Amino acid sequence: MRNADTIVARASAAGIGAIAIIRVSGPDAFLFTDTLLDSGSVKSPTRRTSDLNSHTSHLCTLYDADGAMDEALITLFKDGKSYTGENTVEISLHGSEYIVGRVLKAFICIGARLADPGEFTQRAFMHGKLDLAQAEAVADIIASEHKMAHNLAFKQLKGGFSSDISQLRDRLLHFTSLIELELDFAEEDVEFASRKDLRILVEKIKAEMDALCCSFALGNAIKKGFALVLAGRPNAGKSTLFNTMLNEDRAIVSDIAGTTRDAIETQLFMDGMVLRLIDTAGIREANDVIEKEGIARTFAHVEKSGATLYTIDMVHCSFEDARSDLHSLLSRTSRVWMVCNKKDLANESICSQWLELALGLGLPEPWFLSAIDSQEVEALKNHLQHRFLQGMEGLADQTIVTNLRHAKSLEDCGIEMQAVLHGLDSELTGDLLAFHLRRGISFLSGITGEIGVDEILGSIFSKFCIGK
Repeated sequence: MRNADTIVARASAAGIGAIAIIRVSGPDAFLFTDTLLDSGSVKSPTRRTSDLNSHTSHLCTLYDADGAMDEALITLFKDGKSYTGENTVEISLHGSEYIVGRVLKAFICIGARLADPGEFTQRAFMHGKLDLAQAEAVADIIASEHKMAHNLAFKQLKGGFSSDISQLRDRLLHFTSLIELELDFAEEDVEFASRKDLRILVEKIKAEMDALCCSFALGNAIKKGFALVLAGRPNAGKSTLFNTMLNEDRAIVSDIAGTTRDAIETQLFMDGMVLRLIDTAGIREANDVIEKEGIARTFAHVEKSGATLYTIDMVHCSFEDARSDLHSLLSRTSRVWMVCNKKDLANESICSQWLELALGLGLPEPWFLSAIDSQEVEALKNHLQHRFLQGMEGLADQTIVTNLRHAKSLEDCGIEMQAVLHGLDSELTGDLLAFHLRRGISFLSGITGEIGVDEILGSIFSKFCIGK
């Protein structure tokens, strides 16, 4: 059985560095480590690695058949007190690829097996050290690139999301058990589960399912970045603004209208959060098939984005064209912000007219700038960050779903709760109510891995890096 194997893998990133870490876990982790230790360091005829205290570190020299490999620091974690729940040794070596390869080979030669991707975390799950949602949070923490994504993943790792799901599951399980108990006394026509109380519970859980599903859009944006589309007429300054925001020449800038034919996307890291900036083709009547497709993609990005930054050339764009564009954008998204470009060429009267147009359409007050002015663009970036973070201050204590698998399971559970409500309206029999309740429970249990998860374990843990 593979779970009975002792596994070994490099736990630190590949490449030359000051140190590298090798992790060994399994029933023979201490025995195999003893085999590679010299008698003058930790191991002695009467003192083995297994005799040492858990969570202690010891300096030693590692040997293979060819002699000394490296002077290393071994840290011991005993069965039940380790990340995996098994005997585990973490070995800190000098960060030479040659040394790491030689030590790994030595462990394999004496009986260890190279770990599969995510196998250490999978063993932690199998031994009850983590539930499935927490295990997935480990991968999210490793992949987190900014503060907000890290905070969400860390909260999930600590069990906040799992606790919420378990509470919902337990409440459903209680009522389901009462309904199923009624089936054993069908001839007596007794009712252990009040249908009125059941309705109240299911309505509440359905509302919570809906709220959690709705939070996925925000959670996904925090995890992967808030999508910000730069849209506008050709030569409005979108690509110039895009380049200035990035402080590099990513998009081609030209006086020729329609230079941008397809979307250009990149990430902009901003003090704890990330924006996914998307420069798009200019909006106008297309001159050819390629430009028409580019404009169609612009609107497709707008529909999927967190917000759209409609950029206007205040000097040359007509109010009629801008109003038409904004109506088209607002029919696809509710979050449109105006940036009025070429502030250096516009007088106060022109600025006032653009302000009046924005407010007349119910938009926030536009931002006036020159897209080539780095200081003004930096002020815009700070303003955008503030807008994206508005309303998120109170979310610290709320559960936010960041995982598509979780969101799908919650959606499926919500469907079953709706079926229960329909069943109560139509006086459905207890066995059929219990059927939908059980299905709802199974969807919640699948999130944390309490039941029926064998078919998804391989898919989840295969996405981890080897050594984790």
